[in-house]
Amino acid sequence: MTDEERAKWLILEHCRMINDGNVEGLLQLYAEDCTFEDPVGNGKQHGLHALSQRAAAAVFSGAFEDAAMPVASKDGQWASVPMISTFNYLPLAGPAMAESGLLPATPPEDPEEKMIRVKMVMTIRVNAVGLVDRMMALYGSSDVTVIERK
Repeated sequence: MTDEERAKWLILEHCRMINDGNVEGLLQLYAEDCTFEDPVGNGKQHGLHALSQRAAAAVFSGAFEDAAMPVASKDGQWASVPMISTFNYLPLAGPAMAESGLLPATPPEDPEEKMIRVKMVMTIRVNAVGLVDRMMALYGSSDVTVIERK
């Protein structure tokens, strides 16, 4: 059985690994048979190979996850954290979000000078050996905005 502090640490460590561009470190937090999903992904995806591709795309897009304080369930199996994630509009994120309906189909003026900001809640489930076996990023179109690159 895991504990609340482990679950909170794992969810924040996920964010730190993305921010550091450390895909290999991120994968070490997850179980081999993990599942993950978000509104822009290809539905529910499974396994470390798929997760590595998704994480590499996030890092390539300049993702930065600004996490708040996480909360965990009493049994330590679940943790959630509100966060604001930002990443470059081009080359991947903007077109993918437009295709999924989260952003307008017409790109903004000067898309290479734009970023995307997403307000979301990330939730994880921790398995009996202390690894993440499920991750969900929850957000909708009202949570996604295009901003100027800083």
